[in-house]
Amino acid sequence: MAKTRLPAFLQDHAGLGSLGVGDVEMPRLKLLQASSPELTEFNHAKQGEFWHSLIDEPIGSTVRICPIYIDWRFILWRPREAGGGILARADDGKHWAPADSEFTVKLKSGDEVKWRTARTVAASGLTKRGSYNPSDPNSPPAATRMYSIVCSFPDRQDLPPAVVTLQRTAIKVATKLIDQLKVLRAPSFGVILEMASFKDKSPSGEFYNYAFEIFGPVEDKAFYEENFAQYRFFIEQGLKVKDLEGAQED
Repeated sequence: MAKTRLPAFLQDHAGLGSLGVGDVEMPRLKLLQASSPELTEFNHAKQGEFWHSLIDEPIGSTVRICPIYIDWRFILWRPREAGGGILARADDGKHWAPADSEFTVKLKSGDEVKWRTARTVAASGLTKRGSYNPSDPNSPPAATRMYSIVCSFPDRQDLPPAVVTLQRTAIKVATKLIDQLKVLRAPSFGVILEMASFKDKSPSGEFYNYAFEIFGPVEDKAFYEENFAQYRFFIEQGLKVKDLEGAQED
């Protein structure tokens, strides 16, 4: 942290805000990629910029955020080549919906495989390496772990909160961030992060990934209290991400 001394109003809620699960609809804060539909829909959309889906506006390639609330789930995506979309989801991280269902899926390789959800994520084995293509033990997991971070904007308090979804190549970034938040003496909704995009590479090619740096504690008490109220709301009501299927292109 840039500052180690916390305002007194942060210390009462130390450790809160890092994890939860639930069901309330929120807009997304998307990191635009080459395949993002916004690039063809809007002249002012650019790769590598963060896009607020509620106002359909870019807010830059670097933005300061407060992580109000974080949850995670598993998604079983139909491969993009086969049409994409969500086959099943485990919003509590444990139980599939639909449960005990079988899906016949055609992979990019041309192989046709069957994925079965079972009642629980653990019993299905779909989060294990080799489950994407059972004939290839080195294939990735069929199911994707996804972290959703509800963000507020300390420098743009006029903007409504939005959700950043981190999955696949961003999973290491997400877990590192959560570990950092856990060791702080402040609640996550009292911490300001600088979130930036950078060019990264994978076997599939170049893409934009996320980078987080802890900037310091929230000094504005009114802003902090609003974050705390939002956190309580999501703890009680849960979180539902608007246009979650669109996150497959992230």
